[in-house]
Amino acid sequence: MDAQLTSLVVPEEEMVAIETCLNDIRAEVNATCIMLLDNAGQVIASRSRKFGAEQATIGALLAGTFMSSRELSRTMHEQEFKSLIQQGPSESIHAEQIKNQWILAIVFPKHSLLGMVKMMSKQAVAELEVILERVIRSNRLQDRYFSDRMRDSLQDTLDLLFDGFEADNSAQTKAF
Repeated sequence: MDAQLTSLVVPEEEMVAIETCLNDIRAEVNATCIMLLDNAGQVIASRSRKFGAEQATIGALLAGTFMSSRELSRTMHEQEFKSLIQQGPSESIHAEQIKNQWILAIVFPKHSLLGMVKMMSKQAVAELEVILERVIRSNRLQDRYFSDRMRDSLQDTLDLLFDGFEADNSAQTKAF
């Protein structure tokens, strides 16, 4: 599994931008629920009028559906399937991948227009790509910062532990 999926930290400023994007889409298409998921199906952000605890289940099932679609596209010698539509008698789901790392899922009632949902989804994906790219850059900088600090801390600890070891060792060597 990609480390990005399990250890991504979304800074406050970027989370506000994501939530604003989700709110705008939800209002525009009268969505019942809109979620930003990672490829593992974990909910990064959501806006929902109906689903609470079910969001985690919906996220996991959508992620599994995308995994199946990825294999289906390989079998059919297609490059990939980037979006899915599940239509029910009262509600439907439009889900679209973002840079093969995230999923935007929109649950909408039957009276919402699918064409409008698709159009708003495309706009949101473009906006979220930019935001999520900033999140990735921020995480890389933070990882580098912590890696440098960890290396320095380890070096300081080793210096403290073995400070007298080198002097003791050279004294023992001279005795032989």
